[in-house]
Amino acid sequence: METRLELGAYQTRSLAMTSRLRQAIGLLRLGNQQLSEHLASFAAANPHLVLAAAPRPALARNWLDQFLAAPPAGAAAPAPAPISGGSSSSGADAAERAAAPEPGLVEHVMAQLGLLVRDPADRPLALAFVAVLEPSGWLGASVAEVARGCGVPQARAEKVLAELQQAEPAGLFARSLAECLRLQAQDRGLLAADFAALLDNLPLLARGDQAALAARCGCSAERLAEMLRALRAMNPKPGAGFGDAPPPITEPDLIVRRERGRWMVELNRSTLPAIELREAPEGGSDELLRDARWMARAVARRNATTLRIAREVLLRQAGFLADGPERLVPLTAAEIAQATGLHPSTISRVTAGLLLATPRATVRFRDFFSAALAARGDAAPVATQRVLHQMQALIAAEDRTRPLSDDDIARHFQARGVVLARRTVAKYRAALGIAGSAARRKR
Repeated sequence: METRLELGAYQTRSLAMTSRLRQAIGLLRLGNQQLSEHLASFAAANPHLVLAAAPRPALARNWLDQFLAAPPAGAAAPAPAPISGGSSSSGADAAERAAAPEPGLVEHVMAQLGLLVRDPADRPLALAFVAVLEPSGWLGASVAEVARGCGVPQARAEKVLAELQQAEPAGLFARSLAECLRLQAQDRGLLAADFAALLDNLPLLARGDQAALAARCGCSAERLAEMLRALRAMNPKPGAGFGDAPPPITEPDLIVRRERGRWMVELNRSTLPAIELREAPEGGSDELLRDARWMARAVARRNATTLRIAREVLLRQAGFLADGPERLVPLTAAEIAQATGLHPSTISRVTAGLLLATPRATVRFRDFFSAALAARGDAAPVATQRVLHQMQALIAAEDRTRPLSDDDIARHFQARGVVLARRTVAKYRAALGIAGSAARRKR
């Protein structure tokens, strides 16, 4: 047998993962606030790149506008008519208890009640306040209404409310946004005179008039910027981390609006600094200038990619923008990747942490993506997020003396053509932060 060795030269192409490519990919994962912090750190070390606050678009609404315009946290979408639900078997109850979430907001507050309200005579009044506590952590009724319902003077109700407002986390039992933030500022030792003045002038903050705001607070622009950083670190809905409360509203990265019958999407420029390049600043160099130019181009590409993906997603989910979660359609990152010519991993990076301010509410970008649930016969698949929304409304409308078991809920959807097993219902219910039927039953 003869063995022959041959030498040859072949040319291949592969993408080298350079440090700059890694940085560019990393920028895709950043929300506007994180990107601003990254750019500030870069500009501090590179005199060629200067950041300037971008003017707020006339139609843009920041997190404070969204919060003030949002419906009461207790308000719910119209719920479907309840369906009858008998008591489940002991085995089903055990499975539901196993899938039950951690204690919710009310349970969390009740655990602190004995330390907050020491006078036993005030306990019924405290419970009346707990009864009107919304998932956001705010009060759903005025002090006068609670006092009148308990037949006590309003001054006594105010005293008990002040005791309840010492609950953790700070900001619970607030009656307004300003009071919620004031309680948190007081808890953190930040409630100086200028910070109190800032909280008294939140409408100026919503309009973005920082010059007038600094004048009202009697402080410098630097001190105002410091206070605003502290303010944005606070949670306007401190109860949102418990149970099935909605997530706290933070400043959105993208703004969606309807103009001339079409949905338009734009970057929230109020959260992104404008980038300026200086050719020959003091302390500069050719290498630093190249770095600054690259960073400016990388940020521009990040912004263009974000808008490109957002336009394609919103084109497919226009029904959601117009009518809400009931109109969500199944959508995957692979579909958007195919339509935009981008890689699916790029879609996932861009949509992972961004928030969109829509005319309905501020929502997470990733909420527009939803796997498909099979439907019976020739019916079109149904978006998982749509089923989750319907399940939440269904449970909210149930008869609490005969709550729906997971089997009842599964049968409800199966009757409407959605293929849904009981164990899948248990998984979705737990993801929504809803307890099993045994825990929801009123006796």
